[in-house]
Amino acid sequence: MLPTRIARRLLRSARVHDAVPRTWSAWGRLGAALVAWAVVLWMIGVVVAPAFKDPRSLGSHDWDQMEAHRFLVWKTIREYRQFPFWNPYGCGGCPSWAGMESGSTVVSPWLPFVLFASLPIAIKAEIVGTAFISAVGTWLFAGRFTRSAALRAFCCAAFVVNGRWALQIAVGHTWHLNYAWTPWTLYFFDRAVASQRKFSRDVVLCGASIAMMVYTGGIYPLPQTIFALGVWAIGLAALHRTFTPILSAMAAGLVSFGLSAPKLIPTVDMMRRFPRLVPSTEVIDFHTFLVTLTAREQSLSSGPAPVSPYGWHEWGCYIGWVVFVALLLGAAFARGVRELPLKWVGLLLVLLSFGAFHEYAPWTQLHRVPIFSSQHVPSRWVYPGILLLVVVFSSMVERRLRASGRVRPLWELALLAGVAWTASDIANVASIPIAQGFIAHMPKAAIETRIYRTEANVPDNEYYDPAAYGPPSLVAEMANVDPIECMLFPGLGVFSKNEHGVIPGLGAKGHGDPKYRGEAYTESGKGRATLTSFTPNVMTVEVQDGVPGDYVVLNQNWDDGWRANGVPAINEHDVAAAVIRSPNETFVFRYRPRYFSLSVAILVATLGILTAVFVRRRRAARATRARDPGWSA
Repeated sequence: MLPTRIARRLLRSARVHDAVPRTWSAWGRLGAALVAWAVVLWMIGVVVAPAFKDPRSLGSHDWDQMEAHRFLVWKTIREYRQFPFWNPYGCGGCPSWAGMESGSTVVSPWLPFVLFASLPIAIKAEIVGTAFISAVGTWLFAGRFTRSAALRAFCCAAFVVNGRWALQIAVGHTWHLNYAWTPWTLYFFDRAVASQRKFSRDVVLCGASIAMMVYTGGIYPLPQTIFALGVWAIGLAALHRTFTPILSAMAAGLVSFGLSAPKLIPTVDMMRRFPRLVPSTEVIDFHTFLVTLTAREQSLSSGPAPVSPYGWHEWGCYIGWVVFVALLLGAAFARGVRELPLKWVGLLLVLLSFGAFHEYAPWTQLHRVPIFSSQHVPSRWVYPGILLLVVVFSSMVERRLRASGRVRPLWELALLAGVAWTASDIANVASIPIAQGFIAHMPKAAIETRIYRTEANVPDNEYYDPAAYGPPSLVAEMANVDPIECMLFPGLGVFSKNEHGVIPGLGAKGHGDPKYRGEAYTESGKGRATLTSFTPNVMTVEVQDGVPGDYVVLNQNWDDGWRANGVPAINEHDVAAAVIRSPNETFVFRYRPRYFSLSVAILVATLGILTAVFVRRRRAARATRARDPGWSA
């Protein structure tokens, strides 16, 4: 054993020794990479620094919903020792794990922060961490097209924490953080296509990157990234006259489905009930588009160009004139069998951001397709479009640098200086909305876990955010209160009323509503029903002197996942109910998303298949190496 350990240590030492630069040019490249990364990290620090001025500060505008989603994860796991399947603290009870944006920190790197740090620190750790993940992914993706550290840093400066990112994070659109996985998806896909293998480790990692967007609530990044990947694959297949890119993209899609099934399938099932079909007729012209990218007035209250509807946070995307001109040059002059398909995809994404400017405009047509028909604000397409076009520009410049010969180091130094200036310019503008967004403070409400009640409205003393976009939920969640008036769930929120002023699917009532009958009751009113035990996923109701054949009703919105004493609950006027069999009976209502067991089985099967495939390949490689010692994988 000891000689084996010594041999392994020597091998590791040899690898480290081989990695140490041995020439002045290699040392120069390493130094350039270190300087470039220093610029990128400094830029991220400048942008997010205002959020850390007050350790107890929370975000404003839409942040209450996102804070409540994260606090629910903490409370359900830490206080009740349950998985956050159901959210009993908003809109009369609503799905959490099956929600599009809720439960987004359960399968993520940020779960330890949510469970063991204060809520403000956990949120800020998530913001900084995703920015870093985005920077690493952008660096790697750009590295597929250039070996220049300066150009890779330039791509990071243009994309990672630009003005668009800052405006969206300042108002609590945390789904925007999940664009961090977009460059990773494209990076692994490009590697997979280059390997000429229809199924490889890179295909699996590409699918895993997509799956992370599912788990972390990427309601816009996910479909946009899949769209960009699909169009890019088709372009590569057409240009190279091979089906390999398309087959690789399809294989990555299957892997992502299998890996994300426990979250994806319940979410799709939930969207079946609440499809959230929204109109989207927003339009911008080229002048407005230019202003959104180059005007330095990018605060939450600014309006450097007339836009409608929504505030400037849905339109602004400051990248500055340097990056804008670079995008134009790349779009106009970039060539190459790899760059051309990527360029046309980037241009298509930018064109989509102009909205419904014509009945045959790309966005008008795409908005008719399922999933995209649930989206609006087409200006959001410009963000991934910038990523693709800035990488195309870097590839074009890389060709010039390769032709520069011995003077390339001088050009690299000049580029690094220019990147540092560009990063500083974007960072100074992007930090403004971050400073304006984190103005609320963590409520000091006591955390209750035993006594549970439903209220019709949110009390005035729970409005802790001076700039809240709608009724808050965080304080009520801390106090074990469910306000019917809420925004936590799009399908049951205050903005989901139909033309008759009714919210379809909302059956629960709160104290203060004339129709409120308690947290549990019998449908006929005969006998007595009492909620005797409460946890987020399991609620116990005891019936005394009930009438057999009558219904016992739990004051929680009905969902397919509710079961009472092991059998599916009854939908009684959009609340969960069960049939009373005897005068004195105990009912245990449990919630778990429908198809959750099936989705977990799909995940386990996917992991098993992937493990079997790679074990088999490793054994085959070892056997080949044993037959031919000179063979290299």
